[in-house]
Amino acid sequence: MDSTLVITLVMVGAVIWLSFLGVAALRSRRREGIPPNQAPGVTDDSLETRRLERIQQGAVLLSAFLAVGLAIYYLTETDRQDSFVDQFHEESVERGAELVGPGEADCWSCHGPNGVGGVASYVEKRTGVSVSWSAPALDDIFMRYDRDIITYWVTYGRGNSPMPPWGTVGGGPMNEQQIFDIVNYLESIQVSQQESLRKTDTIVTGQLSLLENAGQALERAIIEQRQLIADIENAPRYADTMANLVELARQTREGSSRGIDRDGDSLSDASEVAISELTAAAAALFDIVEIEALTFDPQNPATDGRPDADVADHAISELQKVIPRAPILELRMQSIRTALEAEDEDDSDGDGLSDRAERVLTAELALARTALRPSTLTVVNLDPQRASSGGGVSDDQAAATAISGMEAASINLLVQTENAERLLVPAREGLEELLAADQHRNWEIDLQGVADVAFGGDLDSATRAVGVFTGYCARCHTSGWSAGTPYASQPGSGGFGPAVWKGRPRVQFLTRDNLRDFLLVGAVADQPYGVNGFGNGQMPAFGAVLSSDDLDLLVEYLWAADLNGKGT
Repeated sequence: MDSTLVITLVMVGAVIWLSFLGVAALRSRRREGIPPNQAPGVTDDSLETRRLERIQQGAVLLSAFLAVGLAIYYLTETDRQDSFVDQFHEESVERGAELVGPGEADCWSCHGPNGVGGVASYVEKRTGVSVSWSAPALDDIFMRYDRDIITYWVTYGRGNSPMPPWGTVGGGPMNEQQIFDIVNYLESIQVSQQESLRKTDTIVTGQLSLLENAGQALERAIIEQRQLIADIENAPRYADTMANLVELARQTREGSSRGIDRDGDSLSDASEVAISELTAAAAALFDIVEIEALTFDPQNPATDGRPDADVADHAISELQKVIPRAPILELRMQSIRTALEAEDEDDSDGDGLSDRAERVLTAELALARTALRPSTLTVVNLDPQRASSGGGVSDDQAAATAISGMEAASINLLVQTENAERLLVPAREGLEELLAADQHRNWEIDLQGVADVAFGGDLDSATRAVGVFTGYCARCHTSGWSAGTPYASQPGSGGFGPAVWKGRPRVQFLTRDNLRDFLLVGAVADQPYGVNGFGNGQMPAFGAVLSSDDLDLLVEYLWAADLNGKGT
């Protein structure tokens, strides 16, 4: 197509378009009538018709409907909105229940089933010792703290404790809505005040028992720390052999599909036998061969043809010889001593060993022989003629679990071997700290001394007051208390909260009544208290969880300024 033709077509099109516009303009001009603002008005007869009356009647009916309908809507809207609030809250609580469970925050693994209180694994900072940290109950937390501080702790955690941050702003994995849901759920599981008050006796009794048995707890901690050091030192003896057993077990399972499989469990008969033998060999690697597993019969004065008393003496002697390289056996020895020293016990066979002592010897010697086995090791006995050899677990799954446990033990031995010096230094320092704690015994409280100073010699009141303080106050005001009594500083010497010993309450509060009022409501956020205090919400209110009598005892105990009853 040449340019001339193109130009011609364009010009023809332009003429047609202009002609169309011109015709449209002429038609529009001819239709133009009188402007509305210049037209004569419509007569009343044209307006006042039956149609207008119907419109007016409809308007009246609509107005009446709106007048009644809006009133009804107003009266029911509040309930409707409240029902939505309840519905949204219930959905939030359901989401919170999922978030606190396994696979999410797993709160109950530390705080106990349904938040009744529990323990969490933690490394105590001063000693470097792994401890079971006391995690508080959550089922009455709203009686002690307000919602804002609970939300704060869930979001940011509690530093220098096992409680991690859960909110993203605190470094955790959850957003603000998820934290809100968790707090709503915690609020939904709160027990009644009466039930919370009933827990006081249990808490007080438990704390007094901890104080009474603190020496034994510390002795056990020292023994376990010595065993940890021995495990690190002895790891090279087992590491290579264990690694070889693990490799053989892996190879056996990988080739388990080859060969005869009579029970059809995907493990050949030969592999089942081999895996059983390998798990037994791994466990036997740690058995203390010097200790013989014996069975004492309370109805028979002899064991293996020898008098029970002679057999027992020999077994105890062998056990004592092994204790230096296996300190954990001291716990077994203590149990045996207690049974042997018990008086007024039945001795059916008249061999000089009570029936109870013979039963204890049988059990403790069996435990002693296997005391050094890593907790992850499991001995399986797979039956080639049965797909499940016990407990409802398939042989294939049992084999996988057992081999996984062997791998875990092997890895631990390898880590201890390769990092022995690095691990031994803090372990030995921790032992020194524990031995120092045994010497100082900071947790000890002279109950009679407290009674004389604070309660006019009333030992029962003093005992109750100490139990209330250790159960409700020591967590914050005595450093190390949550890690266990062996790790505690002197009562009230300060920790997360300020020191309350040596008359400190008398500095902050002018009278006992001032102190009591403070204990009732706690440190209200952004509100002053006492002489110089200003609340941040972190001091709990005890008015809803302690009886009036217990509050009075606590006030007298704190006001007396001698929390350990020793004047120090």
